[in-house]
Formats: sequence, structure tokens, C-alpha cells
Amino acid sequence: MKKIVNERYKESYVEETLSNGLHVVLWQKPDYQKSLFMMATPLGALDIEQVDSKGNNYRFPAGIAHFLEHKMFETKEGDIMEEFSKMGANVNAFTSYTETVYYFTCASDVEKPLNLLLDFVQELNISEASVEKEKGIIIQELNMYKQMSDSRLLNETYASLFSKHPLRYDIGGDDKSVSSTTVEDLRNCYHLNYHPQRMVLVGVCSDDPKRIMEIIRKNQEGKHFEPIEAVKRKEFIEPKNTNREIYTFSMDIQTPKVSLSYKLDGIEDVKKRIYAEWCIRMMIDSVFSSLNPEYQDWIDQGIINDFVGGDIDFGKDYGVLMFYGETEKRKEFYSLIESVVERISKGDIQEDVLQQLKRRYFGQTIRSLNSFDDIAITFVRNYFDQTDFFVSLDILDKICLEDIKECCKFIVKEHKSIIEIMPEKSQ
Repeated sequence: MKKIVNERYKESYVEETLSNGLHVVLWQKPDYQKSLFMMATPLGALDIEQVDSKGNNYRFPAGIAHFLEHKMFETKEGDIMEEFSKMGANVNAFTSYTETVYYFTCASDVEKPLNLLLDFVQELNISEASVEKEKGIIIQELNMYKQMSDSRLLNETYASLFSKHPLRYDIGGDDKSVSSTTVEDLRNCYHLNYHPQRMVLVGVCSDDPKRIMEIIRKNQEGKHFEPIEAVKRKEFIEPKNTNREIYTFSMDIQTPKVSLSYKLDGIEDVKKRIYAEWCIRMMIDSVFSSLNPEYQDWIDQGIINDFVGGDIDFGKDYGVLMFYGETEKRKEFYSLIESVVERISKGDIQEDVLQQLKRRYFGQTIRSLNSFDDIAITFVRNYFDQTDFFVSLDILDKICLEDIKECCKFIVKEHKSIIEIMPEKSQ
């Protein structure tokens, strides 16, 4: 068990890789009553095609990571959530584009719920009948999200930008992919991605890490896992052009909701990716927020209202710069966003504004060190990215005007897509 101490941020944790490959991280917070344990695998919605170390290819239906998340809560003993509740713990899970995560919180002794978390995540119990039943539940869930304009706006944006990359799919897949998922698909995907050597367990609690680690070791020593080949996400060759330049449809809303998004290249190097996201995000805030004196004029003119924003997201093989809003003045909004992106791409920002934004983000991130959820999920994502927990803070602290200009060169304005959700009455 190795202790990692960061003197600058006055934080420390212990970590150990067990003999079966499971990496365990324990973060002690002595003054807190709450405990949180999070177990994760780097299997996300993007992992519909994988390649192992021998070159074998595995193709799965879109949404399989989400499907597996659903089925993991089905055990021989019955309802897992009820079992956690009996122990005074709350359990939940989520699937993102890059990972699947199972976690519980409690304010009592963690031994029983921790053993239960390890046990139910490390055993898959499914049958043909249960999988068929689950398909209807998942399709119903997907249809529910389709009726939510905000999530639909995001999903259609990705579907318009990408034609090959799995980002074009909803995290849960679609009716066709869910219906085509088989028991064999689920078992194969589970076998490849839920092995201890693929997973990480992060705990944040007040208990002695030595005691907690001993509980985990004892649990794992009583289990046997066959060796597996290392797998990774298959890389996709995505065209430069967008899949759809404009897509308009109607929903039961009062005011049109729109997005104008730009398709960018991915950034392979993790640190460069973090630099780019920090720098471009600060440029967005400097131009497209109340920090800009013109912002109030845009509100007064009715071009934007409270439902408005912009964001940047890079992966190693994709990049998305997205702006969205709710407006009756769609043409004016698109013209405004194009002028905003032009200014952002130049990377011109005043030193005092840069320092103000750095202090804001630094303060927000430091405060997150008191959030058990933020600590755990940040550690999980950094671990899977093979980078240090505190690297994002260190990078933020170092950013200067030259970095802003350099990172804004990643913005390419040629490949863009518009999504419009119109009120049904207007169609």
C-alpha cells in the first residue's frame, strides 16, 4: 500500500494494485461521517468496437455498456438496491461515453455494503428471458429522453456532426441496437471489460485505510478470475465534413431551441487536451458571458435569454465546440455565434480577465476536494487517462496568454452544424 501526498494541495491518498489486477485508491477524510465507494470500468458508450492485444476485433451493439449497467443490478439474491437499503446505504450507477460506474454512499460502517458492491459488480447473472424483458425497459427509457428537449438537442448535435464516430449514438443506443443485443453480446462484453485488471475502486471515507484495504483484499482473495487479453477502443476514421449541415424538427416547446456546433480534430496527448479545454473554455467565458459588456445588449435585443451557453470537449479522436440557446431570432443568434467563434479563435484576452477566470476555476476546483463524488469520479477518469489526479489544477495554474493563443488554433470554423427544435404549432 503506497501513500501519495500532495503538499501543495494538502491532500493525500493510498493506493494498491491487488494480485488480481484491481487497482484500489483510498482517500481518507477524517472529519466526515459520510462514505462513498465507486467501482468503475473504462467501458463507455464509445466502446462499441474493441481490439485486444492479439489483434482480435469485437463489435457490440450501440448502447451495450448502458445495457450491462442495467443488468448488473439483477442477482440471484434479488433486488440489489433493497439489499443496500437494509444496510443503510444508497447505491446507484451511471454510464457515460467513456466509463461505467457503480457506487454507494452511507453514514455507517462500510464493510457490508463494500463487500456487496464488490460482489455484485464482479458477477453477471442474466438469462434470455431477463434480457428480453430489459429491452423493453431500456427502449422506454430512451423514448422518455427523446421527449426532453435539452437532451434531444445534444444528441442530435452529435448525430449531425459525426457519421462514423460512436458519438453519433445516444449513450443508451437506439431501439434497433437495443433490440438486437443478445445474451452472448452482454456476456462477451462483460468478460472483456469487467475483469479486475481493467477496473478501479475508489473509496472516500473517514475510516482507517489499512482496515478498508484489508476488507477489500479478503473479498478478492476468495475469488478466481481467468486471465484476459488487454483491450482498447477501436479508433475510427471520421470524415472532416459534418454528417448534416442543418437539421430541423419539432417538439412540444414554447420557444425554438437551437445549437450551432463546430467539428474539431481530437487531441491525442492528455496534457495538451487539458490545456486546450482550459484555454478555450476561458476564451468562451471572456467573450460569451457577462464578463463581456456586450452580453447584456444581446439579452436586451432578444437574441439570447437565460437558456444559453457554450462548451468545448476534446477526446483523443474527436473535438466539439458547441453553442446553444433559446431564441425566436435564429438568424441573429447564428450570426452572433459566428462572430463569437471568430473572436475566440484569435485567442485575444486581457491579462486581468485571464487571471480572474483562473482564480474562479481554481477556486471551484479546490472546493470540489470537499465533494466525495467529485474526488471519486475525477480520480476514476484521470486513472483511465493515465494521468495524475492534480494535473488539471497544475495546468490551470500555469496557463498564460501565449497558451491561450496557441490552444485556440485548434478551433476550425469550416465544419459546422445547426440543430433547430421548433414549437409544434409552427410546423
